[in-house]
Amino acid sequence: MRFYSLFLSLFVAGSVWSQSLVAVDFTDLKATVFPNFETKEVSGHCQFTFIVNAPTDTLRIDAKNMRFSLMMLNGKAVEYNANARQLLLYTGFKKGKNRLSFSYTARPKQALYFVGTADDYQIWTQGQGKYTSHWLPSFDDVNEKLTFSLSVTTLEDEVANSNRLIAISNGELVKKESFRAIQEGKVYTTWSYQMKKPMASYLVMLAVGNFDQKIASSASGIPLESYLQPKDADKWTTTYWHNERIFNFLEKEIGVKYPWRIYRQIPVRDFLYAGMENTTSTLFAQDYVVDSVAVNDKNYCNVNAHELAHQWFGDLITAQSGKHHWLQEGFATYYALLAEKELFGEDYFYYQLYRNANLIKAAAKNDTVPILHEKASSLSYYQKGAWALHYLRDQVGKKVFDKIVKTYLKKYALKNVVTADFLAVVQRYSDFDTEAFQQRWLESAKYPEADINQCLAKSAMVQALVQLQKERSLPLESKLSRYTTLLQSEAFWPLKAEVLFQLKGQPLAQTEALYRLALERGNLEVLTAVSELLTDIPESLKTSYETLLHAPSYVVRGNALVHLLKRFPHDRMRFFEIAKDWRGANDLGLRIDYLGAYLVLMPETNPDYASLKAELIDFTSPKYESVTRIPALQQAVSLFPQENEVLKNLVNATQHPKWQLVKYARDTIRKLIKQETFRERFTALIPELPTDAQSELQRLLK
Repeated sequence: MRFYSLFLSLFVAGSVWSQSLVAVDFTDLKATVFPNFETKEVSGHCQFTFIVNAPTDTLRIDAKNMRFSLMMLNGKAVEYNANARQLLLYTGFKKGKNRLSFSYTARPKQALYFVGTADDYQIWTQGQGKYTSHWLPSFDDVNEKLTFSLSVTTLEDEVANSNRLIAISNGELVKKESFRAIQEGKVYTTWSYQMKKPMASYLVMLAVGNFDQKIASSASGIPLESYLQPKDADKWTTTYWHNERIFNFLEKEIGVKYPWRIYRQIPVRDFLYAGMENTTSTLFAQDYVVDSVAVNDKNYCNVNAHELAHQWFGDLITAQSGKHHWLQEGFATYYALLAEKELFGEDYFYYQLYRNANLIKAAAKNDTVPILHEKASSLSYYQKGAWALHYLRDQVGKKVFDKIVKTYLKKYALKNVVTADFLAVVQRYSDFDTEAFQQRWLESAKYPEADINQCLAKSAMVQALVQLQKERSLPLESKLSRYTTLLQSEAFWPLKAEVLFQLKGQPLAQTEALYRLALERGNLEVLTAVSELLTDIPESLKTSYETLLHAPSYVVRGNALVHLLKRFPHDRMRFFEIAKDWRGANDLGLRIDYLGAYLVLMPETNPDYASLKAELIDFTSPKYESVTRIPALQQAVSLFPQENEVLKNLVNATQHPKWQLVKYARDTIRKLIKQETFRERFTALIPELPTDAQSELQRLLK
């Protein structure tokens, strides 16, 4: 919780820059914030408490492109300076306790995001890697920890919205109050939250949206809040699958009581990542809101466990710098795997370790940056960091490993750490060679093959899978009997998927019986493998293959529809009839695949053609998330590039917070405007676009 004020002085002799470090301890921030969807601005009032421990000439608070007013220090108006990055004060503070208050306004370009439309919007934050100081005066340095208490104000129509909006922040909700605004029919509601312990600024969050809430309780009595949009009322069980079990397992496995007073999880639209471990309040991507079919293709369990583990590893104790980021991501990734082992079994656990090992091995061919480096890859911080911990646990034993982790967490609670701090605790409880471990696992980018193979040798399933993969070059006829037995067995599904992989391109006379066996007796993972690998469907397997159109998997259904339409075009009307009401998962990918196939294969004179075309174009609009808009735009630009609505939505996409959608939109516009016809059409659209979109299009047209 130390804040170091840096000032630069130039020594004339030698022209050397130096810095003076002056200890100022910011202890807490009480803030009221009002994010305004209409103006895309945030305004608020802040009250900081800080202690000056030594003489200093400048106080600095990170604040990106903010406007300030009502600046008061210890009850008196005070002069200040503000640049594009910081708020600076030079006078008015004293040794000991001080209070600083002010109002501010900002129009954040990142870290605070407004998504959706005026009739259905969400507002949410992402601090890690984006800096909370874009929307809240705070500290970019993760070593400056404060106790935050935020009050978030919403504004909505009294009649039309019926107080649907909920505002969420870190900590416990201590008060909610509403009052009518000066504007007739408008209502302000302020939601006040309070934290009791300090945290780094990047973990501060807010979320505003139309949510329903459910509250459960952990075995230790921690309130567990979960949220969903009202439209997802049928998805509570499947989205929060194993939720309480994951919490109870991790609290017991880690061995240290959950460090905060409440835990909540909120899915938000177009979130930048899978999830974010804001203290007490995890945000996660709407993609993980799944129904009873989508949960078989993608579930929230791993992300759930990963972000929850961060409440200890990252929130309670925080790495001092990016160089030691693996202390957060490696631990969270490993404990998430342990949670999945509890849920899905040892074979699942070892298969994930095996897959990650293969990714690490492949990356090591080109990646020369080790884990212990601020520019390490995500694969290194997450998966290789988790593998390092698994190797350590394997060597010292679970009992000693658990004692190490428990001591580490208790010793450094609410503090910042480096790798040496963790390894010192390892040395305290074991004779494990931490120096060799650090050199081989953390400071070298090489693949630690011997260590990993030693661990994987303990899994009979992995060894069987490796043996199967070694047989890929053998003639199929020499393996048919064993492979038939394997497909009939209860063996873990990756073994069966490997068998199916080896059937690709082999004579139908040898493979038909095995494919039929997989289709008739395979579990869902095996059926997924069939739908991906068997693309040229023989007539003899057509009836069996068509059962995939009814599989409890949107991935399998989509694969099957594409392959059947291509292989049996004369049956397309029957296939389209089966798929006509498909929607798919949150991304609506299954529906978009159906629309694309229908609009390509069916004539424009078909009675449904116009309505399905309009539906596809509608999916390209800002009403939908980027995961829907990207495939919809890909289809629409390919099929209907002459439609102005498609081109307008393409330009609008350049203003989206998700870089994937922005990149696709910019790249597509650049490609289209190489043709003079499209350049003229885009130019004609400029007056119809919002100001920001106009500027971006004009830039691209230059």
